[in-house]
Amino acid sequence: MFNLNTLVLKAQSFIDPNASPSSNSSDTHSSKAALFRLQFRLPDSQTPLREITAELSFAPPSATRSHAPAHDQKPRSHDRSASYVGKLHLSESYLCFSTQPTSFHPTASIQASTAFNGQTHGAGPAGNGFTLPLVAIRRVERLQTQNALFALSITTSNGFTSSVGPSPATPVQKLTIQLAGSRQACESFCDGLKRGLRDATKDASNLKTIVGQCYSEHLLSDKSQKGAEHSDLVSRNPPDGGLGLLFRYPGDAKKLRDKSKMRLWAEYLRENGRNLTLVRHPTFTRLFRVGLPNRLRGELWELTSGSLFLRLQKPSLYTDTLTKFNGRESLAIDEIEKDLNRSLPEYAGFQSQEGIGRLRRVLTAYSWVNEEVGYCQAMNIVVAALLM
Repeated sequence: MFNLNTLVLKAQSFIDPNASPSSNSSDTHSSKAALFRLQFRLPDSQTPLREITAELSFAPPSATRSHAPAHDQKPRSHDRSASYVGKLHLSESYLCFSTQPTSFHPTASIQASTAFNGQTHGAGPAGNGFTLPLVAIRRVERLQTQNALFALSITTSNGFTSSVGPSPATPVQKLTIQLAGSRQACESFCDGLKRGLRDATKDASNLKTIVGQCYSEHLLSDKSQKGAEHSDLVSRNPPDGGLGLLFRYPGDAKKLRDKSKMRLWAEYLRENGRNLTLVRHPTFTRLFRVGLPNRLRGELWELTSGSLFLRLQKPSLYTDTLTKFNGRESLAIDEIEKDLNRSLPEYAGFQSQEGIGRLRRVLTAYSWVNEEVGYCQAMNIVVAALLM
């Protein structure tokens, strides 16, 4: 019987021999860090600093109350809040929670990476939970509870789209996390979180830049603030939604039920955070299977792949690269020019200078950022599909 996991591991062994199961690498620390980044789709600069067992609680969205929970992840209560038990992780710039087995398992190593190829019940490697940049946390308060030694209330930047306070139509996002561990372990985790939050303030301008480029922010904030003063986080014009906004998206919008999908996603994002503050639970996976609305597709791809976190780290990398290498020639650029007019020519956007120009800029910037690869045939097709 054909085994996809075996094929994946074989391919990995060719790409990175050190990651092969036959490798005798003893660097368990670096392998755990690699698995941690893989699980939460984090940049290479992030390493696991703290981890502790915890319980995440948040108000369930109304859309999920009539649906059965995903296998193995049923909420503990059905009245006012949903709770999930898992692991809470802290890195230099991120607070992450997952219900899936993690890279901190005693046997975790590169050799044990097959654990991430197993069944995740549709929740993906990071499971139900969140990957939250520390700069997106607005407030952390310690709660007085009888059930837990340490309980934290975390308020994110979601909903604070105005200098005068949160949007009335978008509830302030508050997550309750109960830490399960010794007093020493809980205090150590909280101390690390406190230091991380202080250090994260330097990235506030990056957060504003990235959030302002997310369509979800415009989708929810623009409707809720009609007649009100717009925030510096949200531009008056909608963010770039791809070539589809100019040349129509491929396919029949009616058959694809794009408006219905947008309604469902808007409701989920309104109640569970959006872009950098999004919380994943079973409905998130179900909505992905229903399909992505065209205008949110790029943002959700970025979020789930982790590239949104790379942009948060260096929001101006693309424009800076184009400026730095403007007018420079290379073999890769010569090859790019040959393929530009052969990139999905049946789509109207790539029969125009606007579409060809976008394709040229993306391929050129990548060729300079990753000079070892530069450009290879069919990259134009991949980028063209992403730009639509």
